[in-house]
Amino acid sequence: MQRGGWLLYLVGILYVFLGIAIVCDDYFVSSLEKICDKLNLSEDVAGATFMAAGSSAPELFSSGMSLISPDATNEIGISAIVGSAVFNILFIIGATVIFAGQTLELDWRPVTRDCAFYALAIATILLIFYDGYIHWYEGLIAVVMYLTYVIFMYYNARIMRWLGGEKQSLASLKSPDDDVAVPALRRSDTRRQSRRPVREEQHDIDEGFEWPDSCYDVPLHVLSLPWRYAFYVTIPNCGAQRFENWYPVTFVASISWISVISYLMVSWAARIGCIIGIPEVVMGTLVVAAGTSIPDALGSIAVAKIGEGNMAVANAVGSNVFDIWLGLGLPWLIVLPIKFDGKIPVATNQLIPSIGILFGVLALYYVALLVNRWRLSRLAGVVFLCAYAMFATYCVVFVWLQDVYNLSS
Repeated sequence: MQRGGWLLYLVGILYVFLGIAIVCDDYFVSSLEKICDKLNLSEDVAGATFMAAGSSAPELFSSGMSLISPDATNEIGISAIVGSAVFNILFIIGATVIFAGQTLELDWRPVTRDCAFYALAIATILLIFYDGYIHWYEGLIAVVMYLTYVIFMYYNARIMRWLGGEKQSLASLKSPDDDVAVPALRRSDTRRQSRRPVREEQHDIDEGFEWPDSCYDVPLHVLSLPWRYAFYVTIPNCGAQRFENWYPVTFVASISWISVISYLMVSWAARIGCIIGIPEVVMGTLVVAAGTSIPDALGSIAVAKIGEGNMAVANAVGSNVFDIWLGLGLPWLIVLPIKFDGKIPVATNQLIPSIGILFGVLALYYVALLVNRWRLSRLAGVVFLCAYAMFATYCVVFVWLQDVYNLSS
């Protein structure tokens, strides 16, 4: 393995990234949409709960699998959430603004709302990590905090109207209420629009087996075929008319696949880090985080190219609230009482500085909008991408190579 066999693990990780993107986009999100319809949930509550779960399932299950896998520790799951949060704001927003080809004008109300909740989420995990231990009841606190976010989203339209202003920040949406009510739902919409137009008149869906028109898409199509056939055989697609009432089976089967794939992803990332000496926090922050977020980045960029960049930008911060409070809190609440006698130690020498970076990234995003009067230009996109490159360099050079936090000891 030390002579190069670890490259097989790396190839495997890249391939499972593709699998988790396909199962989330084509099956899991569809089952959640059906559940929301059957429960008659309002768009704001659905967006903040089930649709957020669909868009952030890779992060959630990666965090959970890091507690279960014998090859990894919880640091890789935590660092994946931290890295994903940085990636969402700096890389996804930066790339989206650049590919949008125009200056994006945002409404200060939903931006301020999402930034305030995100800052509260960061403060929550900072307090949890401060004593060097994670207790099961701290997971419960994080889950309860997320429920407060859901309740706020239920009354969101009224609150936004009370704050005043009729400006509509998302040109693609039809009403001011929709604009400020469903940040988490928009990622699901982003993924759906990036894959194919909706064919409502045909009452059926494209299973992804058709040969692509462009020769540039052929390699990815060929690589995705084994995944697509495996999912086609084992998961009834409730998005198709013949399986539209099978959504509970679709939901359970999708979760099963996501769990297996996430387990492999976390275990293989930990093994690579062990073999070539990369700390788990670096593997989680850069490799696992980027892998779980790249499908969203590609979807956001695709939507930006068709002129709806605002939709992708407005979602990035709000999705991080789910990742931190539920992506971390729910696995702690479920797994810690069963496997770890209620608590586990956590290395704070690198995680707490990373949380400081989260605050810094959030401040950069909000101040950039505030100074520029709630507009994002291509220059801002370049600045965000450069900032992410600096973050990646810090992780590689200082956290790994220089080992400034003594992670190898």
